[in-house]
Amino acid sequence: MKMIFEAEDAIVGIICGLLVLGLTGKYFTLKLPPFVYVVAFGILIFFILLDLVNEVKDLSTHFGLIVFSIIHNLIDLVISLTLISYFTKWNIPYITANLVPYLQNEPTLYWIGMFLVIGNVVWLFIFPFAT
Repeated sequence: MKMIFEAEDAIVGIICGLLVLGLTGKYFTLKLPPFVYVVAFGILIFFILLDLVNEVKDLSTHFGLIVFSIIHNLIDLVISLTLISYFTKWNIPYITANLVPYLQNEPTLYWIGMFLVIGNVVWLFIFPFAT
């Protein structure tokens, strides 16, 4: 159920994490129009959903790794929805009221970007051992 290759969601996650890190300006500055972030995280959500379907279809091998992957994907999904709500001012139940206020704090954005980059780099290294 993947589009081109198995680790495409991790690569898109790294790119989205770098976009968030650029937004904070900690290591480099990359402030883009809000619609760019919305499109990037919309693409990430698409790949996360494909990965979740793929993981649920293949529960027979490396069960612990698959469960860890599903948890990681759900966290990435919540982060993506939160950032989309933040940039579009779109009201998503629970997420907008409870999670978007944390994004007003620049260190929180920094750590979200770091989570996306580091978490998905780890998956790129783990993936060859899982297949």
